[in-house]
Amino acid sequence: MPKYMILYRDYLEKYKDVVEFTHKYLTETVGKWPHDYHPWAIPEHRMEHTMLVLKNSLMLVVNRKVDLDVLALSAILHDIAFYSPERKEHATEGAKIAEKYLIEHGYPSDLVEKVVHAIKVHAGPLVFSPRSMEAKILQDADTIDKVGALAITAFLLHCGSKKKMPKQALEELRRDMPKKLRWYYRTMNSPEGKKIVGEGCNYIRAFIKRLQREVVL
Repeated sequence: MPKYMILYRDYLEKYKDVVEFTHKYLTETVGKWPHDYHPWAIPEHRMEHTMLVLKNSLMLVVNRKVDLDVLALSAILHDIAFYSPERKEHATEGAKIAEKYLIEHGYPSDLVEKVVHAIKVHAGPLVFSPRSMEAKILQDADTIDKVGALAITAFLLHCGSKKKMPKQALEELRRDMPKKLRWYYRTMNSPEGKKIVGEGCNYIRAFIKRLQREVVL
């Protein structure tokens, strides 16, 4: 078993209460999100993403000197405010919620400060402002999950829920995805993360080309 998977299991156990809090909070706030047709509107889907971000984070820190507790807590709590009505500000709102939870549960103030910073800059207007290695790794780990097979699966589920035909899905992919892929690659911090995201971007581009060949226009 790779070292990062051992770390993943260890930190899931160490912070199982934080995982439970995150799941409970997402379940209680999902009703505030207007897009109930999207797979992201399922709290369990958001928790799967959270666990993947934790795993990706620990994979990227191998041979790096980082505070693993800060990284693990940041990953588990990073999308706590995902169902905020103003989702573009979910990083800022999530940082506030995480700070309140961690302080109330007796975590050291220096650790809290680092976790809050990482969550605050993982998305939104502050995405180019990470000061710590933990914040940079969290950003990269979050982005990796946007360029894999699961990302395409979520997109297709979304299209199906909106009763879109394959041709319409293809049109949306061709219109929106090139810009997103350039943005994802541009915002990567680590060489390892950039390599993984580069491969993921190529995978999605190849999928679009294959779909274009198969769809009757």
